[in-house]
Amino acid sequence: MARLPRIVIPGHPHHITQRGNRRSRVFFDEGDYVLYVDLLSEAALKFGTEIWSYCLMPNHVHLIAVPSDKNGLRETFADAAILAISMHT
Repeated sequence: MARLPRIVIPGHPHHITQRGNRRSRVFFDEGDYVLYVDLLSEAALKFGTEIWSYCLMPNHVHLIAVPSDKNGLRETFADAAILAISMHT
């Protein structure tokens, strides 16, 4: 079954989860955690999304994020992903 579209309410906190395919690891060493936080911070600042808290686990992430507009979450996480991919090519 397809995931329902996310309802984004600007100015309100949203619980975001991300996980690896088939629940596989996404962080392999301390540097991976640092890089994720750095890239997410850069993207959040760029698109006006506040990151209130996060919990990084070896195979998934929990975040509380507050977008400033209806596209803030999408833009923040898409930009962070593009930055991460560009570093590995």
